Amino acid sequence: MAECPSRIQENTERHRPQRAQDSGDRYRSQRANVAQEEDSGDYLFSIGETTSAKSSDIWLVDSGATQHMTCSKKFMRNYKGFDAVDVHLADDGIVQAIGSGDIVMSMKTPQGMKKGVLTNVWHIPKLSRNLFSVGRFTKDVGPVTFTKDGCYGEAKGTKWKIGAREGKGLFKLQMTPVAPEQANAAKSSGCQGGTKSYLWHLRLGHIGHDGLNCIVTKNIGIGIDISSVKKWDVCEGCALGKQTRVRFQSNTTARTSKLLEVIHSDVCGPMSMATFSGKRYFVTFIDDKSRYCVVYLLKSKSEVAAKFMEYAAMAETQTGKRVKYLQSDNGGEYKSDKLARFCAERGIQQRFTPPYTPQLNGVAERMNRTLVECARCMMEHAGLGKSYWGEAVIVEKTAAVKKTPRQAASSVEASGRPSFAIPVGTGMYQ
Repeated sequence: MAECPSRIQENTERHRPQRAQDSGDRYRSQRANVAQEEDSGDYLFSIGETTSAKSSDIWLVDSGATQHMTCSKKFMRNYKGFDAVDVHLADDGIVQAIGSGDIVMSMKTPQGMKKGVLTNVWHIPKLSRNLFSVGRFTKDVGPVTFTKDGCYGEAKGTKWKIGAREGKGLFKLQMTPVAPEQANAAKSSGCQGGTKSYLWHLRLGHIGHDGLNCIVTKNIGIGIDISSVKKWDVCEGCALGKQTRVRFQSNTTARTSKLLEVIHSDVCGPMSMATFSGKRYFVTFIDDKSRYCVVYLLKSKSEVAAKFMEYAAMAETQTGKRVKYLQSDNGGEYKSDKLARFCAERGIQQRFTPPYTPQLNGVAERMNRTLVECARCMMEHAGLGKSYWGEAVIVEKTAAVKKTPRQAASSVEASGRPSFAIPVGTGMYQ
């Protein structure tokens, strides 16, 4: 659902758009209000009849409106309220949009009565008439044409009349809004044969067949007027609302046998609070063989390319090996021209995980989670503010790890006890 503009301002005379073809006298004195979206420059025209009487059942077609608008939410579904948006009218009056939702409309087409949905309809309680936006319909469904007797919509090769001329350049919408309960009842009876079992499935919050059967057989439900539960067909609401993503199989992939053969990377942030040096992100580079991790704090994601160049130079100099693969997600910071050019020049191949599959970048994702959680624990224990998160992440990475991957990376055996520093206030103690 599109976000509503932060403010709508009046602009009636200086930026008047061109008249829509065949719209006649619609720009006469009967025009009710004119507004402009501050962020896009689009215009919103609300046209009304000569009478000031309010009717939630009348819909007018408006070729200048940027959104569908209604004065009543009784026909709305998926309603979502938002902070009131002022709409300045041509007569210096002000009305407010307070929410948006979808409205199911019934219409007559060459194939008979059909139903369609107007999406993202604005709710403006003090609007005198409901408003059908030609621009929004054209964007979401198809083109609209105006003739002497009315206006016509078109979609998928089918053309039908959506509005009749009412005189004075106004067109009255020939669609009927369907109340949510009517739409649901029709959907239930049509999909499930109107069985009482399915009706109680809906009434009890989409309870499962076994759960409903248990209530009926044990007679523990009050007012449930069915003696046995019949199996219903697939419930569309359950199919959409209860579906879960298929779990990734736990495949233990063997680590590479050489240092720097594969480098895993991921960016974490933005953090709610910047560090004292203005950092809001951190990026990790993890060697697949040794799991040795290097962390860099960042002010912005655009620094990732420069930090990888710095990391590659440092790692290759210290190990005498060359980086072969850089594995990351599909973030734009890893697809920058600067990073792509560097990798191409050095013969480094980039491997990207598919979109919305962080599981496939598990090494870096898990490392970032470990760093964040342990850093948070250290700050809570030491009573430090959130601005210390950067220092805590660095401390966690360099000192508080439970194993020593540096040994694997440098082929040097550890001597003595590793140094673990515990933050206390603004200091540290061993």
